[in-house]
Amino acid sequence: KTTATLNIGQALSNMGRSVILLDANLTTPNLAIKLGYVNPVNTVNKFLRKEKDINQIIHTHECGLNIVPASPSYNELQKTNVQHLSKVFDHLNNVSDFVLVDAPSGLGYEVSQVLQNCDEVIVVANPNLSSVMDALKTIKLAKAHGTLVAGIVLNMTHGGRHELKPQEVEDILGYPMLGNVKRTRKVCKSVHQQLPLNYLYPRSRPAKQFIKVAEHLVYNNP
Repeated sequence: KTTATLNIGQALSNMGRSVILLDANLTTPNLAIKLGYVNPVNTVNKFLRKEKDINQIIHTHECGLNIVPASPSYNELQKTNVQHLSKVFDHLNNVSDFVLVDAPSGLGYEVSQVLQNCDEVIVVANPNLSSVMDALKTIKLAKAHGTLVAGIVLNMTHGGRHELKPQEVEDILGYPMLGNVKRTRKVCKSVHQQLPLNYLYPRSRPAKQFIKVAEHLVYNNP
């Protein structure tokens, strides 16, 4: 999910849209780490504790993305009330064209808060049955909160016999496939270099799948 958030955000930025990425996974955040912020100082944790205002916790990365990181520190997590997470959403309204939220896995309280405060959700799944069944639960939770499900991004595919086919995933989940992202050397290289694939290799085949998702968001949210 984190890789998808980064690259859809980068694709939107490459299209001239202003984008903020919010790490709403307070328990095990990875969004900032994926961009090289190993221990960010100004985080959403400090905003929720009223130690920083919203402008102080928005970091601008060299790739052009604006990111609101969560702290990876266990001590910071212990001092942060996760139940206050919804407060940050009000402050991000109308700040940019798009706010992409990297939500935690599972069906916990943080996920419910994210779904309650988002206009729509893109469900990211890997091409195996356990991941797709987890995605199905997420879709049902989103529908219970009245949140629009835009579609599915199938991630980490390799096109082999021992994985679910895109059509099978669509049939199980009941929503269209917005992108099918294969795991390639360039994907792995971008992760290792802590930069978005759509920044390093915007013309690569996996990057073009993220562009398809970004175009869907733009043209369905004029």
